[in-house]
Amino acid sequence: MKRFLVLVTVVVWLSPAAALAQTVTLKLATIVGNDNPFTTSAYKFKEVAEAKSGGRIKVEVYPAGQLAKNEIVQLEGMQIGTVDVGAISLPSIGGKFDPKMLATDVPFLYANREHVWKVMDGPVGKEMMNRFDPLGAKPFCYGGGWGFRGVLSNKRAVMTPDDLKGQTIRVPPIPTLVEVFKAFGANPVPMIWGEVYLAVKQGTVDGLELPVTTAVSDKFYEITKYYARTLHSYPAGVWVMAKPKYEALPADLKKVIDETMATACAQHRQDELKAEAEGLALMKARGMQVNEIKDLRAFQERAQPVWKFLEQKVGKELFERVVAEAKAAAK
Repeated sequence: MKRFLVLVTVVVWLSPAAALAQTVTLKLATIVGNDNPFTTSAYKFKEVAEAKSGGRIKVEVYPAGQLAKNEIVQLEGMQIGTVDVGAISLPSIGGKFDPKMLATDVPFLYANREHVWKVMDGPVGKEMMNRFDPLGAKPFCYGGGWGFRGVLSNKRAVMTPDDLKGQTIRVPPIPTLVEVFKAFGANPVPMIWGEVYLAVKQGTVDGLELPVTTAVSDKFYEITKYYARTLHSYPAGVWVMAKPKYEALPADLKKVIDETMATACAQHRQDELKAEAEGLALMKARGMQVNEIKDLRAFQERAQPVWKFLEQKVGKELFERVVAEAKAAAK
């Protein structure tokens, strides 16, 4: 009996030290290449988390779709335990799991990045971010997102919506983007990310719509001729962690994750600005024709019916709140 009591005492005495010695390995997945801001900020997350935790957190970064081929698979990986950390855009999840997460993906609503970030950091943005929670992912903050999107094509340069007539354009499986390109007069083909490069290379589609950062990080400048800066959409990206993984952490490591997420989000925004400027220069240097469209009004007018489509999709009250907050943030 005495030996049993001594053993219990030793275990109780050691348990705080054992808790402090706990180490955790986190799998962080991105769907894009190493030069993309989603991935550069992922490596920042690794650096900061490992340093702040004194090595008790180990982060394995799996870029370029090694662990998850697209954003849907990223979230599903968090639900089943194969992915622990990632940054995922609202519209991608809205197109698959929760239509209300499409609410901020209003075409041509935002004047610039600072405008987007101000809305996302405000009440309606936080409400959208928190919709990840019931899906098994704990949200923390908005990073830079994918950036303003444009159109790559091999068929012809795009300067007006009429230049898209008859063009088969790959879009993500996001309802708003499908409707935008229908409104532009193109033939939009929804396609998951892992299949896109080959489809463009083989000519299955005439082109696709992407931000500059992804067009460069995933080397689409090697297989497309034209890029048009239509700036039709800016999908906001939320940094999230698998909810069960986060909740299982001791309090001190939760604090490390909270602080590291804030750093990663700030790094993501900074990296996106830098990567876009460098990416435009690179595309031009590689021989692509890059069209800066000075007057977007023709595109904006064509996209107006999509506002009504989105209002019906997410609900009038939520849609009007998004537009109202965006107008207020623009002042």
